[in-house]
Amino acid sequence: MGVDLFDSSVAGLGGCPFGAFKDRNAAGNVCTEDMVFMCEEMGIETGIDLEKMIEAARITESIIGRTLPGKIMHSRSLATFRKGTSTS
Repeated sequence: MGVDLFDSSVAGLGGCPFGAFKDRNAAGNVCTEDMVFMCEEMGIETGIDLEKMIEAARITESIIGRTLPGKIMHSRSLATFRKGTSTS
C-alpha cells in the first residue's frame, strides 16, 4: 500500500485563492516539475520527460507574466546540475 496518485500543476500555477489576500503562508499547488525531479532523484520512475516539463513551466511563467514558485525551472539545466554534483 502507498500513495500512487499525486496532484500537481505546471510551475505551481494556481493554489489557494486566499493565499494572496489574508494568509501569505497559505499553501499553493505543488509544482509538477519539482515533484518529478524529486521522484527521479529517489529512483521513482515517472515516465515524464523532465526537461520538457521544465520548458513547459518556463513557457507558462512567460505567458502568465509573473514569477511562479517552481524551483527546478529557475535552476540551471539539469545536465549541468547533475554533472556538477557527480561523486565519480
